[in-house]
Amino acid sequence: MQHYSIPTCYFPSTALFIDDSRDFLLNFVLQLDEGLAYRMFDSPFDALDCIHRKRGESEMLSQRCLSEYTEAKHCPLTNQTINLNLAAIHAEIYNPQRFSEISVVVVDYAMPGMDGIEFCRRIADTNIKKILLTGKADEKVAIEAFNEGLIHRYIQKSDPLAAELITKSIYELQWQYFQAMSEMIVHMLSVTSPSCLHDKHFAEFFKQLREEKGIVEYYLADNSGSFLLLDDDARVSFLIVKNQSDLRLHYDLARDNGLNGPVLEQLLSGEKIPCLWQVNSLNSNWENNLVPAHPLKGEDTYYYAYVQGKALFDVQEDRILSYHRHLEEVDAEELLLL
Repeated sequence: MQHYSIPTCYFPSTALFIDDSRDFLLNFVLQLDEGLAYRMFDSPFDALDCIHRKRGESEMLSQRCLSEYTEAKHCPLTNQTINLNLAAIHAEIYNPQRFSEISVVVVDYAMPGMDGIEFCRRIADTNIKKILLTGKADEKVAIEAFNEGLIHRYIQKSDPLAAELITKSIYELQWQYFQAMSEMIVHMLSVTSPSCLHDKHFAEFFKQLREEKGIVEYYLADNSGSFLLLDDDARVSFLIVKNQSDLRLHYDLARDNGLNGPVLEQLLSGEKIPCLWQVNSLNSNWENNLVPAHPLKGEDTYYYAYVQGKALFDVQEDRILSYHRHLEEVDAEELLLL
């Protein structure tokens, strides 16, 4: 799987930390990135109950998207010009439980009653990524578990950089978790994955944009590679993306509708790009649907515009639970458990 492949959607998810020493857990989480959502367990049995309960309470992301698509498809009030496949993906922003999805577990190997490898073996959801914390004497066992596919990383607890290594590994494995979910979504919904999602140059640009704008979650918004973006306060923005083939399609459509002059020149040069969800949703007022664009050279030449606010389609912001609010709720719950 290409590391730079961009998932069709991504949002912060939850990591579980399991160690029989509560003192270790309380000290360790103080060293974590404050933007990481996590839960702590000093009992592997309680942690397994949590994982299995969550799985029973909520479908996997790919299944939720399929359910959303199926429901919309059979709704007689659905606007048939809407791309239901993509709408099913970004409908996830209205799911207040999305941040509670467990993507990674970090578990100590040496625990009474159940060791870390047995714990990983008992996790029914094979999509969850697993990091094993080991002592120096446990490395051989960890290597065997890794080769068997039971765990995805192992890190020595005594490593002076353990907290940094674990944090880095969590984010990398969460990315892989969503890449795998994305492949399932693309297959189940028959979504065409835009070529820019697999372009290393575009992926690097997209990563830099997310960091600059403080974007924590994103969802594929159209077939050309545009994204609906949310920061940690759930403020909405869009990255609108077109390639040269897309611009040619819009140019031909504009010309067939009798337009000429500046609009055609702007479309042909990539100086401006259409700000719309569907090609057939464009009305005759082309000027109001065009936004200034910037070129980006990758495996193809892309033209992009970053637009704040509800650009491509309406977003019901009052229905969205922000990641910031979620972290506050999680912190409040953890304080009650201390």
